[in-house]
Amino acid sequence: MEISLVIPAYNEEKRITHTLQMVMPFMDNHFQSYEVIVVDDGSSDQTVSIVQGFGHPNLHVSSLGQNMGKGMALKQGMLLAGGKYIFFMDADLPYPLESMNEALAVFYAKKADLVIGGRDLYQEKSDVPYPLSRKIASTAFSLFINSVLHLNIPDTQCGFKGFTRAATNAIFPQLTIQGFGFDFEMLFLARKYGCHIERIPVNLRHSGDSKVNIVKDSLKMAQDAIHVRMNDWNGVYSKWKEVSHEG
Repeated sequence: MEISLVIPAYNEEKRITHTLQMVMPFMDNHFQSYEVIVVDDGSSDQTVSIVQGFGHPNLHVSSLGQNMGKGMALKQGMLLAGGKYIFFMDADLPYPLESMNEALAVFYAKKADLVIGGRDLYQEKSDVPYPLSRKIASTAFSLFINSVLHLNIPDTQCGFKGFTRAATNAIFPQLTIQGFGFDFEMLFLARKYGCHIERIPVNLRHSGDSKVNIVKDSLKMAQDAIHVRMNDWNGVYSKWKEVSHEG
C-alpha cells in the first residue's frame, strides 16, 4: 500500500460526513493503493456510526473506547497504518489535500523520512488572517519550544505531517504525550533518531471551531516540552533507533 491518511476525530458528527465526502473522492482520483483511517478518540456522539456507514472499502475506523487525547489517537492510527507513506490531518481539513501530493514529490526527490507542513513558509496571503495577539503568542511559544528541545523548526504545531513507514515505526511507539504536545515530542524523537526532515509551505484554509485554548493549552504544552526533555534525560526513550531512508 502506497498511502495512508490518518484522521483523529472527537465528537465530529456534525462535519465528518462532509470531511469524508471531500477526502474519499480525492484519494480515489490521486492514488491507486491507499487507506483512510479515522481514529475515534472516545466520542460520545455518532461519529463512529457515521464513519462505519459511509461504505467505502478503503475507509476504516478505529476507536480508543475512551477519550485519551489527540496524541494517543494519532499514535494508534499511525501504528495501525500500512502505507509506505503515512500522513495525518485534522478532521476539519484545515490544509489542502493536495499537500499530500506536494509532500510525496519531496519524499521521492529528497529521500526524506518526514515531510511536514510549515505555515510560515507560505508566501501568498493565507486564507485565514492571524490576529496580532495570536501571532505574538505563537512566536513566543515557538521560541520557547525550540530553546528547550533544540528542534530548529519554526512551526512545530502545523497539523499536516507525513512519515515513511520506517520513521513511523521508530517514533510513534515512543510517544508519551496525550494532548497537543505530541507534535514536538515526535519531532524531538525524529531529531534524536537522525531522521531527514523536510518542510513544505502549506496554506491554512480555515481554523474551524478550534478546540485549542491559546492560553491554557500553551501553558500545558510548555509543561509537556519540559516533560519531553526530562524523559530524554531519564532514558525513557530508546537510546537509538535505525531509521532506513525510503524514497
